[in-house]
Amino acid sequence: MFPRIKTISLLFIILIVSSACNSAKSDVFITGSGTIEATFSPQPTFTHVPTITTTPAIEAPSLQQHVCSPLEGEKISELAEITTQLFKMPRAGQDDGHHGVDFAFYRRKDLLSIDGIQVLSALDGEVVTIINDKYPYGNAVIIETPLDSLSPNFLDQINFPALQPTVIPDPKFSWVPEELPFLLSVTDRSLYIYYAHLKYPSILEVGDKVACGQQIGFVGNTGDSSNPHLHFETRVGPSGARFESMAYYTAQSTQSERYNYIVWRIRNLFQLFDPMKLLSVTEEKG
Repeated sequence: MFPRIKTISLLFIILIVSSACNSAKSDVFITGSGTIEATFSPQPTFTHVPTITTTPAIEAPSLQQHVCSPLEGEKISELAEITTQLFKMPRAGQDDGHHGVDFAFYRRKDLLSIDGIQVLSALDGEVVTIINDKYPYGNAVIIETPLDSLSPNFLDQINFPALQPTVIPDPKFSWVPEELPFLLSVTDRSLYIYYAHLKYPSILEVGDKVACGQQIGFVGNTGDSSNPHLHFETRVGPSGARFESMAYYTAQSTQSERYNYIVWRIRNLFQLFDPMKLLSVTEEKG
């Protein structure tokens, strides 16, 4: 009877020792004399090091600070030497004056003519209109540059026209008011550059992004043009313009083409300014 009680007592003691050593590893031995000996091995402790997750900084888009020459081989400072027709502001509601500047030359540097030299984008932007051999612009491209992509120094130098009301075209113009097939922004404004009389239909597509100095075509003599030259036209207006086509002064023009032409050139929704103001922008320093 007594040996059995002794065995139960030993087991009970072992359980107590095991539960008391919950924070350490224990090895329990029963000696031959019935004495309990326990050794304890301390368990390693672990310190939790929190993982620091950093959110990468979002780099703000760089603002445009300079203009590129629109003609291959000609510096901006040289463009005045090849300007054959200056800008002349038209009368309100009329399609007179001259809506841009024309660049042309014969026998300049190592070239016999300006015909066929590369036309380059003057700014970063997006192609928003492609005109294929329509009168009077011929083959042409319009590129949009949002004003908020231009640096403050750039904006200060241009001093873009203040927003003004639209005007009613002179009654002599044959047009029927209709809705534009695109939505214009009511808050954002953009700079639009029109490159006209290009030699070939553009290989660009609406929506293409172009960089300052990128080739967009070749100087030609299409549309209402008597000699090869680049017609360079600048306007500021609501962002989002996407003219499918425009034409006037020809029986082949459609009603929509005539409407687009008048909205672009006469209504004052897209306000005209002298392109030489753009081409006189100096690069921001420092």
